[in-house]
Amino acid sequence: MLMTPILDYRPRPGLLVEWVVGQDTAAAAEHAEPHPAPPSYVQERHIRRALANQESGKIQSPWLATVFDLPGRLDTTAMATALEKWVRRHPTLLTFFRLDADRLRRHAVPAAEFSLRTEEIGRFDSAERIRERLHDRFDEGTSPLTWPSFVAGAIVRDDSSTVYFAVDHAHSDGYSIILVFDELRRLYRAEVDGTPADLPETGSYVDFCALERARAAEVTADSPAVRQWLDFWISGGGQPPRFPLDLGVAPDGTYPAVPVDLDLFDAAEADAFAAACKRLGGGFSAGLLAALGIANHELAGLDGYRGLAVVHTRDEPRWATTQGWFINLVPVRFPVAGAAGFGDVLRPAQEAFAAARGLAGVSVHRVAEVVTEALNVQADPRAVLPMVSYIDTRPTPGAEDWERSDCQVLGGPGDSHDVPIWVNRLPRRTYLKASHPDTPQARANVPRYLEHVREILRTVARTGDYAVRTPAAAGT
Repeated sequence: MLMTPILDYRPRPGLLVEWVVGQDTAAAAEHAEPHPAPPSYVQERHIRRALANQESGKIQSPWLATVFDLPGRLDTTAMATALEKWVRRHPTLLTFFRLDADRLRRHAVPAAEFSLRTEEIGRFDSAERIRERLHDRFDEGTSPLTWPSFVAGAIVRDDSSTVYFAVDHAHSDGYSIILVFDELRRLYRAEVDGTPADLPETGSYVDFCALERARAAEVTADSPAVRQWLDFWISGGGQPPRFPLDLGVAPDGTYPAVPVDLDLFDAAEADAFAAACKRLGGGFSAGLLAALGIANHELAGLDGYRGLAVVHTRDEPRWATTQGWFINLVPVRFPVAGAAGFGDVLRPAQEAFAAARGLAGVSVHRVAEVVTEALNVQADPRAVLPMVSYIDTRPTPGAEDWERSDCQVLGGPGDSHDVPIWVNRLPRRTYLKASHPDTPQARANVPRYLEHVREILRTVARTGDYAVRTPAAAGT
């Protein structure tokens, strides 16, 4: 499934419809009772960032969206029913937050009160007009502080119809949003055919949030996980990791984000890279980190790699297909200087990543709560910590149909201060997506850096190894 900026999305024209809540459901939301489950750490950080951005006027599109095609003219009544069943299946989508004396309180709309009705918006004759309409609706209709926090609709045509769903990031993540396609498609087909959808049972992210906070309460300043986090933070002078080359940004500057896309491998090359990593003593994730570490050394002269990796927190079977934000950032640090080849970097990268993976259940924000003097994590609530994410999407339900269904994940424009990196492995290709601040230095240095990372990865895939060069030799 491709990640596409909303500004690059080009949908085919057609009749636009949306599924909106009725008056009774809206009234139920207005009087929704408080729910005892607190926000997760990542939810709270996200919401407070959104509030800080709103106050400062900083650009943010804090939603995720998916679009996909279904054959033929859509049965809008059947899809409305499918959506109702799907939302009830994922209780986080029935919740929202209110700020009460600086405390975020969750509220829940009763599932029995939830219903949708089909609203015809009108016929659109150009891709640009539809995109503008969707962009506006996604920005205005998704917020964790109002309900519903999602927008659902379709572009209806006789030969095929495009379904879209956007939701505030507080209720979904990069993996959850790609699960929407298969579940919603199966529920729709079941309504049309009059057959069971046969979906697996799933847990509730609301329950996960309560469980996460209960577990976090057991983390103290003396916990081994806190010491591991502190060692990482102290190694950087108490500061988060930064992109290794000059981005030309001021500490308090605000810059529009520039997207970057790179194809890394086709299916055969990805298999070859994975096989080379296995032979040298590591996995695909560690191989990516090793390549980043080598690029840091060769282009910036750094002795090692220090970064934040994204890992999932779906640590029980009940969370496997649950809609929610099941991720955490974990600290990864390993040496590069003195390594002769890729394997010399991969092995410590694998050890570091495995150790970091053990911190999946410990949020850095909980660590900051118990040792606030040592970590500069929450100084600016608008800041986004730089990170590297890798997802192997091949086992995802419905992955074999993404290409023929033109299934995409959409993201909105925003500001950037560093360089987050996402690598997604699909059935037929593996690609890298990043963004960087719109400065002359970043426009020169980020593409140069990412091209060098790709060169390292592809050399390993092609030859089974990579000879690490000195910084001076790499720059010639």
